Amino acid sequence: MTRSIVPVVVTVNLQGKTVELTQAGEDALFGRASYGKYAYAVGCERLFGLLDRHGIKSTAFVPGAEAEANPAYIAALAGRGHEIAAHGWAMEEMDAADIDERALLERAHAALSRIVGRAPRGFRAPHGRLTERTLGHLADLGYRYDSSFQDDDQPYRLDADGGRGMVEVPHAEILIDATLYGQRQTHDRVIKMWREEIEAMHRERCLITLTLHPRSDYGSARASRIAALDGLLTWLRGLDGVAFLTCGEVADRSGS
Repeated sequence: MTRSIVPVVVTVNLQGKTVELTQAGEDALFGRASYGKYAYAVGCERLFGLLDRHGIKSTAFVPGAEAEANPAYIAALAGRGHEIAAHGWAMEEMDAADIDERALLERAHAALSRIVGRAPRGFRAPHGRLTERTLGHLADLGYRYDSSFQDDDQPYRLDADGGRGMVEVPHAEILIDATLYGQRQTHDRVIKMWREEIEAMHRERCLITLTLHPRSDYGSARASRIAALDGLLTWLRGLDGVAFLTCGEVADRSGS
């Protein structure tokens, strides 16, 4: 990728009630177990609406089960220009002993392909956990990139790791809202830390990947948090040389 621009990627891990469903049944999703229901009731449209107003096309990593439960909304997001990428089936841990990893990847791939009308090109592992076979499975399905790792400040090729023809679009723990809001940091503190990190990455012309969630517990879609995010995006858009890209666009610019 050319160093004449500073690429900025806004990603959304579209985790709704599948998070709670890994621990409880549908009839138990009330009280503290209802955070994920907020995503589709309020959070998604508040978050994606903000991105639309800023003219930012995000990459939404969507679990297959969430897509099947909300097909019209996911299809509409794609129609608005947001990239829809895979995020497992239902927040399973891909390295768990009882998981048929390939079958779950294929199931999620098929669901997103059917709902969006085209196959997803990218993947982010639930919980960031893969196996030594994951990238090979993704390559077999025709994926162009992965975005599960946090081991570099620039995109890089995955051929040596089994991802034939694939690119890694890395992200950073400090630029994940769940990391900070999960610690009950105030939104002012979160934005201060993000600005410090982004300013440093901008000086070194690193890939800047911001990762957001539409949930009401560790996500960015509460009213005060979305207002703070609005201010951050306004500031970020004013930085010299920044270009907002989807993960797919970053991968395509990172070589064949």
